[in-house]
Amino acid sequence: MFKVKYHTVAVHDLEEAVENHKARFGMEPMGEPAHNSIGNFRFVAMAYNGETAMHLISPVDENSPIYRLMQDRVNPLNPHGEGIYQLVCEVEDPEAFAQQIEAGGGRVTRVPNSEAIWVHPLSSNYVLMELTKSA
Repeated sequence: MFKVKYHTVAVHDLEEAVENHKARFGMEPMGEPAHNSIGNFRFVAMAYNGETAMHLISPVDENSPIYRLMQDRVNPLNPHGEGIYQLVCEVEDPEAFAQQIEAGGGRVTRVPNSEAIWVHPLSSNYVLMELTKSA
């Protein structure tokens, strides 16, 4: 089984993006924005009808890897480099799925004490993927 659980969008202004998704799509934030110190970004989960639909993330400063990715995407039609950052996918066995990716020449990252496994963007057409165990 392989299922996209939700996606993450990198945004320039988190509060503005939250308001945009509330007004245009009827989504509501699931709590207050939080800070991720490892990636140096702020984030909030957005829900539609009580179910997580997406996460919005915004870099705190220029040292964030999200900021660097967004800078690579800047163009006249996208002045802040916003867009899809990550797909969070459910699989039955994340480790077996990661081994399949590696056998096909892909790169994955395993983090100690975490059940999630990340697929490097160079292995998935420039989209970071997080593999989690299906519920």
